Amino acid sequence: MIKYRFNIILLSLILSSCSNFLTWHLDKGIHKKTSIQAKSTVESETIVENYNISSSEIWSTTTNNGIHGNTGYLKIYKKNNLIYSVDSYGLMSAVSSTSGKIVWQIATNYDVSSGISLLGDKVCFGTMDAKLICFDIETLSSNSHLPVITSMKNITTFSKTNPNIEIDLITELASPVLSINNLFLLKLDNDDLYLIDPSSQDVIWKSESQNIPLRTKGASSPLVQNRTVYIARDNGSLSAYDQTNGTLKWLTIISSRSGRNDLESQRDAEMNILVSKDRLFYGHYQGDIASLDLNTGDIIWSSPLSFVNNLSIHDSSILGSTTDNVLVSLDKASGFMNWKNEVNKDITEPFIIDKIVMIFSTDGTLFGYDIENGKKVYEQEYGYDIHPKTEFIIEKNNIYFQSGDGDTIHLRVNL
Repeated sequence: MIKYRFNIILLSLILSSCSNFLTWHLDKGIHKKTSIQAKSTVESETIVENYNISSSEIWSTTTNNGIHGNTGYLKIYKKNNLIYSVDSYGLMSAVSSTSGKIVWQIATNYDVSSGISLLGDKVCFGTMDAKLICFDIETLSSNSHLPVITSMKNITTFSKTNPNIEIDLITELASPVLSINNLFLLKLDNDDLYLIDPSSQDVIWKSESQNIPLRTKGASSPLVQNRTVYIARDNGSLSAYDQTNGTLKWLTIISSRSGRNDLESQRDAEMNILVSKDRLFYGHYQGDIASLDLNTGDIIWSSPLSFVNNLSIHDSSILGSTTDNVLVSLDKASGFMNWKNEVNKDITEPFIIDKIVMIFSTDGTLFGYDIENGKKVYEQEYGYDIHPKTEFIIEKNNIYFQSGDGDTIHLRVNL
C-alpha cells in the first residue's frame, strides 16, 4: 500500500511539473545534443587529403526510448517514404523519411526483443515473453496518439494495444519475421526454424537445432532465395532447405567448435547471409568466414576471421568489420586480404557510398576509406549513441538508421 501511494504521489508530481506530459521526451529531447556541420575538407595527419567528401545531418528525430536490457539491435524498416521503428517498451512509430516528422505513434506496451518486420499490410515484432505480435498498419495509424512515455510503465500500468495476430512461441524470436507467400518464416533463439500459417497457426514445417550451452542469441536472419531457405546456426553450420516442405538440401560446417572451454568454442551466427551470383558468403563469431557454392554447399575458400556484423560486396571485394575492430577487404574469388585497417574503437557494419566504404564507431564518429586501397579519407564526429549492431538503410548517398537511445537519423554524404 505504501509503495502504491508513493507511486501515485510521484506520478502527480511529474504531471504537475511538465506542461506537456505526453510529448515531453520529444519536445525537450532525452538524448544528448550534437552540433553538426557539413565538412567539405578533411584536415588530419592520418587522413589522405584532396578527397572532396562532406557529410551532413538532414534531420534527427527523437522517436522513442531506444534499446534496453539484454535485447539486440531492434531493426528499423523503410517502405516508400516512411520509416517504421519500435523500442524495447513497445512504442511504435512511423517517421517521414523526407522531413523526419513523426507521422503516427502508438504505445503497444509490449516488451520487445526483436523487430521490426513489414509483412504485407502488417507490422510485426517479437516480445521478451516469446510471442509474435502483428498489427494492421491502417489500424495503428488511425488509432495512434501521443503516448505516455513507455519507460514510466514501472510507475503505473497501462493497457496493451490489442494486436491482430498474437502467436505463442517456444522461445523468443532471434530475428525479424520473413514472409513466404502468405506464410511466416520464424527463426527462434534456440536456433529452430519454423514455417507457419499465421491465420491457423499451423506449422507447415520445422527444422530443429541442437541447443548449445553458454551461447548468446544468434540474430542472423534466414535468407529466402530461389525457393530455398538458407540459415546459419550457432553450431557453426550453414544449411539449405526446400521452402515448400522443409527438405534438407545441404548442410555444411564452416566454423568447427574448438577451444579450451565452452565460451571459446562459441560460434554464434550473428551476421546476415550474403549472396553474389552462385556464391554464398558467411562468417561466424569466433569462427571462419567462408565462400560456399550456393547450390551444393561446397566450401570454395575460408579464412579465420570473426564477424558479428553484416558484410558488403563491391565489385570483386568483400568488406567487413571484424569483432576485434578491424575493417577488412577480401578478394571475393580467393578470400585473400586486399587491405585492412585497425580502428581503436568499437565499429559497426560497413556501408558503401560510391567508392568510399564507411563505418561508424559506437561513440558516433563516421569514418570513410578508399575502397580500392583502404586509405582513410574522411572522419567526422557526430556524437551519436550507436549500437554496435546498427543496420544502415542506404539509398544512393542517403543513410537512415536508429541510434541506440532512440533517435531516427538521416545523413547525406556528398562526394
